[in-house]
Amino acid sequence: MLSIVQTGFSLYLKLFFLLTPFFVLGTFIALTNDVQPQLRRKLAGRITLGASAVTLTIFLAGTYIMKIFGITVNAFRAGSGALLLLTAVSLVLGKAPDKKTDKKADELLDLAIVPLATPITAGPATLGALMVMGTTTHDMQGKLITSVAIIMACCSIGFMLMVSDKINKALGHANITILSKITGLILSAIALQMIVVGAKGLWLME
Repeated sequence: MLSIVQTGFSLYLKLFFLLTPFFVLGTFIALTNDVQPQLRRKLAGRITLGASAVTLTIFLAGTYIMKIFGITVNAFRAGSGALLLLTAVSLVLGKAPDKKTDKKADELLDLAIVPLATPITAGPATLGALMVMGTTTHDMQGKLITSVAIIMACCSIGFMLMVSDKINKALGHANITILSKITGLILSAIALQMIVVGAKGLWLME
């Protein structure tokens, strides 16, 4: 039981950072700077549901998608690792989120799924990593543990967004930017590991 909890917590942390929480937080704060708290919470809830649905679908259906396109796990691992590395580099370099001057409720809520849930929260690199995880997790217990970890990671992101005004006041924009850069460093390590493992697998196949 203890090993299951440890595995689940480890997966949760990995998935949490894969979702680039502080980059998402910075973007969300920029978009909802002058928005009423009730609308901000509603938007955060929609982002959480959207990101959860997208990530779970990719994780659970990844094997079938790979088979349809005839892509090997190692090739996809190396490719998604490269994308993840680009995401990490953009975080470390401090790519500024786009600001939206028109804060109408309907327009903000329309942004919940695209681009806030995907690709800002669950971007191509994150989805690629999840697809690789889905193809390499064969037992039902592993799939269940990872699915729960995915939901927990998405809910954690959602909670951060719901209290984004408090986090912004407590930390300040500069500190959130620093945390985003730290996230980028962690992601770069995960990305390089994916690239090396994928390239090694492809090399051995030849």
